Amino acid sequence: MFFVLVKHENAGGFMAEGEWHALSGSGPSTAPGVLVVTFGPGMANAVNVVANAMQDRVPLIFLTGCVDEAEAACYTHQVFDHQVVLRPIVKASFRVAPGSIGAVMEKALALACEGQPGPVHIDVSIFVAEAEISEPVHILVARSGLRDTPAGGPCLENARQMLAVAERSLMVAGVDAVNEGAGAAIEAFCRRFSIPLITSYKAKGLIDEADPACLGGAGLSPRADAILMPLIDRSDLVLLVG
Repeated sequence: MFFVLVKHENAGGFMAEGEWHALSGSGPSTAPGVLVVTFGPGMANAVNVVANAMQDRVPLIFLTGCVDEAEAACYTHQVFDHQVVLRPIVKASFRVAPGSIGAVMEKALALACEGQPGPVHIDVSIFVAEAEISEPVHILVARSGLRDTPAGGPCLENARQMLAVAERSLMVAGVDAVNEGAGAAIEAFCRRFSIPLITSYKAKGLIDEADPACLGGAGLSPRADAILMPLIDRSDLVLLVG
């Protein structure tokens, strides 16, 4: 773990996201980056990168300083409600208090990494930041967002029957397939059943784009969509992955 001082909050946030992308291939337990900013304008400067982490499914712990509640009523300099601003673009927003620091941090880390990864915000007041912690702090372990759920039942059998009779099958894969490292399995499936693959633009690179099975990314270029969307319309089976 290391700390990097940057000139702008967005630079720090994008560095944290980039580090996670670089290391996430090493295993599902890769810890999220942590972005630390001051209150008010410091928090507002980071809104862009936090929204990007939410859109790109990147786990990020976003720590912001805040004024102590006792002073908030009269302290007017650069103070506004961080949680109101951030709630639409984070998975959750917390404010730590003495006695809850370990529990909040553990919950935040779990939320950031589980399911669809994303940013989690934690407001840390000046009083809490400057105080010595006497409460026990739990060891934080990043839990995997992957869930191995065995397929089965009538829904799976129905899907197999549709795949067996389809003549113009097509697969569309999204960013969750990237985050779960499903590229190799998707490539093998497409080859086995001779199914072409379209990705969302955030899933570009899921498999080699020079592969004959890869039709490229959709959803960003009107010129590409003009070619890809008619293929989807003419398909008799569309498989949605991630």
